[in-house]
Amino acid sequence: MDKRIHNMPAGGGGSNRRWYSFTAGGVCIVTSYIYSPATPTCINGFTLCAIYAIYATSSPSVISSRLCSYIAALLATGVPQPSGVGQKPYVYGKVL
Repeated sequence: MDKRIHNMPAGGGGSNRRWYSFTAGGVCIVTSYIYSPATPTCINGFTLCAIYAIYATSSPSVISSRLCSYIAALLATGVPQPSGVGQKPYVYGKVL
């Protein structure tokens, strides 16, 4: 069963991405995030800090399976994901 929650804005989706700070809850649930107008200052760490996701409103429109895999990789490695040369990170961590 797909437990991801979709939060599409009125008038359709789009690919306009923004930063969202993780608040609490399931890491692949859109309501666990809140829109952040600023780029996060966190980068590395084993605790989820922020994701770069498709903008909808105060929460992202969807947390894709690919973004969930990036989150899992961050939690395992403590390194922003994806971590390949020349790739833009979509998931940042922090140290508590």
